[in-house]
Amino acid sequence: MSHASAPWSRPSPPVQEPSRTRTLFYHRLAHVDPRHRWWMPLVEGLILLAVLLLLTIGFFLIMVFAAPGRIEGDILAMDQLDPVVFFILFGSVVLMLPSALLARLVLGPRPLGLIFSVTGRIRWKWLLTCFVAAVAIYALINAIAVGLELAAGGRPVSFQPAPGFWWLMASVIFVVPLQCAAEEVVFRGYLAQTIGRWLKHPAWAILLPVPLFVLGHAYDIWGQASVGIMAVAMGIITWRTGGLEAAIALHAVNNMTVSLMAMVGLTDMNDTSGAPTDLIAVALINGGYVALVFWLVRRNRSVAVTRTIVLPPPPQPARLPELGHRPPRLAADASGLAAYVLDPATQRYLVLPPQYGPYSVRDGQGRYVGLLDTRTAHGAHAGHDDAPVALPGGPSGDTSSESTPRANGPDPHGTTTPAPPAGPHGTTTPPSPGTTPPPAGPGERDNTPTYTGRHDG
Repeated sequence: MSHASAPWSRPSPPVQEPSRTRTLFYHRLAHVDPRHRWWMPLVEGLILLAVLLLLTIGFFLIMVFAAPGRIEGDILAMDQLDPVVFFILFGSVVLMLPSALLARLVLGPRPLGLIFSVTGRIRWKWLLTCFVAAVAIYALINAIAVGLELAAGGRPVSFQPAPGFWWLMASVIFVVPLQCAAEEVVFRGYLAQTIGRWLKHPAWAILLPVPLFVLGHAYDIWGQASVGIMAVAMGIITWRTGGLEAAIALHAVNNMTVSLMAMVGLTDMNDTSGAPTDLIAVALINGGYVALVFWLVRRNRSVAVTRTIVLPPPPQPARLPELGHRPPRLAADASGLAAYVLDPATQRYLVLPPQYGPYSVRDGQGRYVGLLDTRTAHGAHAGHDDAPVALPGGPSGDTSSESTPRANGPDPHGTTTPAPPAGPHGTTTPPSPGTTPPPAGPGERDNTPTYTGRHDG
């Protein structure tokens, strides 16, 4: 009489282990590319500078021929509202963008778009959202400032368009945003990810590029302090939003606002001095924008702020051959004293030259067991045809010919049998109960592969 098997008696399908993942913030994106090395950001910086130098020389030569007589002496001392000077000042900074992208294209990390965001591309919708938010903040703060000035008895100012107003407007619309994007790609992109390649905490990637960014602006101490506040704000929102879009938007709105105000006579672009009170307005604008961006990115779940990568599976443990597949000479040894060295990669048995011994033996957990005696009665190692093949054991092969000793040289089948490093190549007789294995000797190391995946902040 047959009975149907119970449901619980059916074999369950094999359980697949979940994939191992690692989550990275923007400044740590260099770790996305497994081929990227610690020294590559340094070479990337040298390539960036070299390409930028060549492009700058070519740009100025073109401008000298295109506008003869307009560029004389120190360009920084010239009127920045001159359309040609304005274009040269901002256009020369734009050259940092192709320089940085070319350097990244040469050395990685890949894909190239990781320099823009964790998604590997520019998030145009998010960029537009941040641009509108920055315009709103600047309009609000400046409206409050004008209102307070009028309430204190000030008189409304009259607009005085600068000469070449429309040429300046074309540069403000088409050149200034690219200039801001170029600076962000270099200072909040390349430099932040270079620091993040070596240092995990985001504070390093946010703060260390600030002095370089400040020194690139020829202002007095108060003007540079204002630039420093803005640089910190742009670094924070780059880290929090997972990309450069929010920083580019803030930078572009700031530079476009200052340029437009100068074009109608509300401010002087040639003035490099500042005042302590300027820091209040700068802190309000940047603090308000950071708070608004934090709120927007919290509400908009579609904006990725980290990138999660799937790690490769850990290496499989060393595998011994089936007993029936071992060479006959090894299978016939029933003494329990001999050990046979196996190369798990090639599944071939090896001979350990005694002149490179003594060899240390460890168990499967890496604990020290003892020394391996490779000597024979006549002083020769155990690889001659008249001596058994003995040693700590691993993968299979025919030892009748493959075990002939050739120290650090090829065997008859073309393989090399160097002395293997200390580690779990096999097992031997364990120590007697109650004895304590001696500690690992100098120079010994456990080559058991380890693999870790972690949540990266």
